[in-house]
Amino acid sequence: MKERPNIVFVMSDQHRRQAMGFWQKEEYRECLNGASDPVKTPNIDRLADEGVVASQAFSSYPVCSPYRAMLFSGLFPEQNGVWHNCAPWRDYELKDEIETFTDVLAGNGYDVGYVGKWHLEAPRPAFNKNGIYVGEDAECEKFFPNGADKDDTDCWDTLIRKDRSRGINYLYMYNTWNVFRANDGTPELSKPHCWDRDYNRITAPDGTWLPEFETELALRYIVNDNNERDAKKPYCLFVSYNPPHLPYNSREDTDYEAYDNYYSPEKKPDYRELLTRPNVSPATENFEDNVRVYFSHVTGIDRQVGRLMDAVDKSGAADNTIFVFTSDHGEMMGSHKLMSKNVIYEESVGIPFIIRYPRRLNHKTDNLLLMGVDIMPTILSLAGVPVPEPTEGSDYSAVLEGSSEKRPKSAFFVQLDTKGVRTDRYVMSVREDTQENYKEPVLFDLKTDPYQMNNLEFSSISADDMMMLRSELGYWLKKSNDPWYQRRLYDNFIIY
Repeated sequence: MKERPNIVFVMSDQHRRQAMGFWQKEEYRECLNGASDPVKTPNIDRLADEGVVASQAFSSYPVCSPYRAMLFSGLFPEQNGVWHNCAPWRDYELKDEIETFTDVLAGNGYDVGYVGKWHLEAPRPAFNKNGIYVGEDAECEKFFPNGADKDDTDCWDTLIRKDRSRGINYLYMYNTWNVFRANDGTPELSKPHCWDRDYNRITAPDGTWLPEFETELALRYIVNDNNERDAKKPYCLFVSYNPPHLPYNSREDTDYEAYDNYYSPEKKPDYRELLTRPNVSPATENFEDNVRVYFSHVTGIDRQVGRLMDAVDKSGAADNTIFVFTSDHGEMMGSHKLMSKNVIYEESVGIPFIIRYPRRLNHKTDNLLLMGVDIMPTILSLAGVPVPEPTEGSDYSAVLEGSSEKRPKSAFFVQLDTKGVRTDRYVMSVREDTQENYKEPVLFDLKTDPYQMNNLEFSSISADDMMMLRSELGYWLKKSNDPWYQRRLYDNFIIY
């Protein structure tokens, strides 16, 4: 058996596909649907130049927990159990019995590390008022890690229970939300932090931006000076950054150097120069600070990606390391007068996906409609690890290698009340209303309308194209055993 590759899997949060600098290069300019953002990402650009860029990678459910559950299980929400963000007031969390990405790797001889945001658990009160772990069954008043109770909006933070560690050996994580920076005088329970596998709170030094702190923890694992991992085993390290997710309030939230050098009012007096997409209304208000901080987040994350790449390169193992950069969903940032995500617009569903593996993959850009459920089987296959059953994702390793052209016709958009498909050309979705009627139908032609500004009548495209879209939607609903398929909802329109 050939030596299995190491894997470094880097994921930012709310990082839209358009927010990468290399799209502005001649080689890539025609590969992106619409204009790119004016961001500086020299390290991600270098990764793109050395790897395979999936120019149409797609977030099937552009919200943190549902996407992550699909990524780590290879299953759609009906099978993995996560239909919305994992929160104290919801029952959704990744099912215990699922063999996850990390479980599979650990079971096949990998040492597995995880640093950063997790968001696959339902937060539970298990701490005393001082933020010390006492356990869920303790006979005392219990709180969330920062002293919040269930009725508090700050009760998102928690940690992975030891019985759900998912094969992870090196663990520094927070479940959902974190502070991006804190200085002297900030209460200890409100500082950037991670939890280790023994429930110890590890706090970032004052003034440190959260991703810098996480990268330091990740670099310890890669360099391995203190036996953080078993050097005899191949390793897989997941690094999950919270930015460029909001908050976008001020310079204090983000990377100072990125903000000051590229996006500050001194560097860009007119913030509208940063919002270059035609579907952003000139009358849009309150986006000046948001876009300056968001793009600073992006460039700040790029700096951390560069540190990780440099460590892998310096180790001498880059040729046999699968290095991935991706995200869970995008950010609207004023397009269609919207912020955040959870809609079928390209700014929300379009995500980065770049994979570098010099031993097996040659540099190229590929328009593969890659979804979260496909990533686990694809990377396991590249690593020579058996793909577990059941999985609803597809192994596209041969497509990335260039030895196969077997690719999907569409990607699947799945929420409880809205379902849709995206092809190379069209976006179509329908939203549930009554048993007989759907509402708010969406149909965009990305070829003629890349910014999705003209919602078409279904009758405006050819009968063959419409039949294909109806059939593709039925295919995905059936394959995922979606509740709509179970009910045969709208079977007068959807072709099951």
